[in-house]
Amino acid sequence: MEQKESSSQKRKLFRKDPPRELVEDILRSCGLLGTNDLRWFTNEELQLEGVEEWLPLLEPYYLPCKAKRFFHTGTSFTGARLITVFRHILDPYGFELSVVERMYKDHKKSLYQIQPKKGCTLQETSTIIDFA
Repeated sequence: MEQKESSSQKRKLFRKDPPRELVEDILRSCGLLGTNDLRWFTNEELQLEGVEEWLPLLEPYYLPCKAKRFFHTGTSFTGARLITVFRHILDPYGFELSVVERMYKDHKKSLYQIQPKKGCTLQETSTIIDFA
């Protein structure tokens, strides 16, 4: 029998969910368009230059033990660690990172795409197409 996640199980990472505006800002600072970006990308394509700006803003939302584990490892912040943070911050808003392995530029790579979770209805999402 499958059990549903209780609220205490769901909040394993965060004291409280980071604001959606912060999540969108983080995605944009890393070279994506936000949660509505449908492009496939690799962790090597992400821009890491802005990490120092948003990392202190995101850290207070994590539980102290999790912040220590994900942010204070003594090593530099890499694209792989950024993918992990993306998975964390997208989850509360009904998104996940889909991953496929493909040959990409003559190397086997993991390609990621932001997608709505299965069975999740998206609110606050709008698409504007301008042909001007």
